[in-house]
Amino acid sequence: MGLPATDTDQIEAPPSVDSAARRSPFSFAGLAIGALLSLFVGLSAPFAVIMLQGSFMAINSSSPGAIFLFFIFTLFINTIFGAVKRRFALSRADLVLIYVMLLMAVTVPTQAFVGYLIPVISGLYYYATPENDWATLFGDHTKAWLVPQDYEVVRSLHEGLAPGESIPWDAWYTVLGSWYVFFLALSFLMICASTILHRQWSQNERLAYPMVQVPLQMIGDEEPGKPSAFYRNKLMWLGFAIPMVAFSFSGLNHYFPEVPNMPFWLSRIDLFRGNVYLPIAMSYAWIGFFYLVSLEISASIWLFYVLGRVQQGVFDVVGFSGSEQLSLYSFSQSADLTHQSMGACLVFVGFGLWMGRRHMGIVWRKVWHADPSIDDSEELLPYRVAVLGFGGSLLFIAGWLWMSGIPAIILPAVLFLCLIFYYFVSRVVASAGVATARSPMVAAFVLISGVGTTAIGSSGLVALTMTYVWQSEMRLFPMIACANGLKLAETVRGPKRRLFWGMLLAILCSLAGATWIILTLCYEHGGINLHPFFMTHQAVRTYTDMARPLLNPTLPDLRGWVFTGIGGVVELLLMVAQTRFYWWPLHPVGFVISVGWLTGQIWFSVFIAWMLKALILKYGGNNLFTAAKPVFLGLILGEACTAGMWLVIDWLVAGEPGN
Repeated sequence: MGLPATDTDQIEAPPSVDSAARRSPFSFAGLAIGALLSLFVGLSAPFAVIMLQGSFMAINSSSPGAIFLFFIFTLFINTIFGAVKRRFALSRADLVLIYVMLLMAVTVPTQAFVGYLIPVISGLYYYATPENDWATLFGDHTKAWLVPQDYEVVRSLHEGLAPGESIPWDAWYTVLGSWYVFFLALSFLMICASTILHRQWSQNERLAYPMVQVPLQMIGDEEPGKPSAFYRNKLMWLGFAIPMVAFSFSGLNHYFPEVPNMPFWLSRIDLFRGNVYLPIAMSYAWIGFFYLVSLEISASIWLFYVLGRVQQGVFDVVGFSGSEQLSLYSFSQSADLTHQSMGACLVFVGFGLWMGRRHMGIVWRKVWHADPSIDDSEELLPYRVAVLGFGGSLLFIAGWLWMSGIPAIILPAVLFLCLIFYYFVSRVVASAGVATARSPMVAAFVLISGVGTTAIGSSGLVALTMTYVWQSEMRLFPMIACANGLKLAETVRGPKRRLFWGMLLAILCSLAGATWIILTLCYEHGGINLHPFFMTHQAVRTYTDMARPLLNPTLPDLRGWVFTGIGGVVELLLMVAQTRFYWWPLHPVGFVISVGWLTGQIWFSVFIAWMLKALILKYGGNNLFTAAKPVFLGLILGEACTAGMWLVIDWLVAGEPGN
């Protein structure tokens, strides 16, 4: 039995047809425009954060940068194309293609990859001192092709070039090329995995996919060149105006302090004599997203978060908290609760794969027996290509990681954990709309805690440090974007192969743009003079994180294993209850993310969305729920567009950072 569907409007899959007899619904014009916009994402997202120090437009799977650009294109640019000549306007299929390419593009430029990679690999020798001895501790075990070896190259990146000096591009070719080959293989693996899982998630389990609801409405059903009816809905503009007004007050307050500020962080509720607290923060976009998921999901998220804080408070007060130190990228400051979530994560993923066993059997028959009764013509890739591509990419990634220094004895565990985490986060986003979802722990510390440092060795620990580049900030990566993109692409009839090439092209364009703009800004202005989080904090906390187990060897933490087991058992009971008892009010996804510090940023918004939706359904029924939906979609669109608008204002009009 699969997880029950939410009451979100579902996107029905088109009937199967013979794709060989039809042309691709996606044009080369759409592909070209998508590539240009992807390049723009690669250039603008790092500039907005590093230089302007403004809103993060590519930090999680809500993808405000993609929404903002798509709003501009669908409401204005494509309408102008149609007004000039109708055939110039892009079709509905091309609009889908462009948005999917934007989704893929935002997974590249900032913390998702390039914006984390360059600070970390350049920071090893720049932030090494005689006191921390990182040059010996890490440098002696780090492969030369993983980090720049010339100190002057990284010094000028952080402090800026002297007058008359030029950017040393040639010093970066080998290092970045090595990393980019790995990232492309990883991206291809995720695309293949999304293709394999798509039908199970979308049609068999009917997950909600709340992240595609706004772009779906922006595309609409009108003829090419005509704005969607969504843009003519007064209720949508009412919702749009709420974050526009609120955030504009905050934007003006940055320049004119006498204007009232309306901050994101509102207050906090202290519990257990201040040992723990409930942060009170409100995001209009989160309210909009969680209006689109079931009441069971939204109730579970805020309720389990509150219970998780109470659990940590009780542990602190009675002195039950353990002493183990985990990564800064762990779910919680409490190692016990982090292990608890880790156990829940493993069961959540295992249960999901078990529910999909019949679908996996279908894929297997298509791959190995070419069963003609199984139609995969509407999938992004043929199942055979997807499975072989997944396996080939996995082998390449394994070889790359082994060459980087990860011991062969722990390599399978590293790969297993990373695949588990990618599946987990992608499914949480697709089913519950938790755009801030991430893995409970990084793979390195799962192994350090589970088997101890001796079993890994110094060279293995150093090599695991480099996995932080692609496995620590797991709020946004290509598998999430691809999963949402494939759901949106269900509305397009015809073969999807060109969409696959569009995804790869978007990644390449964004990769090129992000690399150029980050290196250019850092060499021209000095990285340490820009946003401190990127060129300073990311590198320092990565090496600080892993220096601790290198300098202080540890044994396997048995307490961690116990709490992992406890979390797994609780999650399993919740899973069984949710699938066996129709009246069960709580969804297992709430428990698995309950102690995440990022859940603390959204729980209050989730509570507001849950309360409003419950009242609307109770007193107005489904008719009022549907009628009010444009208001909540407008909240999402309005917050993304207001953030984008103020970035443009900060750059063009004022030029002042930090808004």
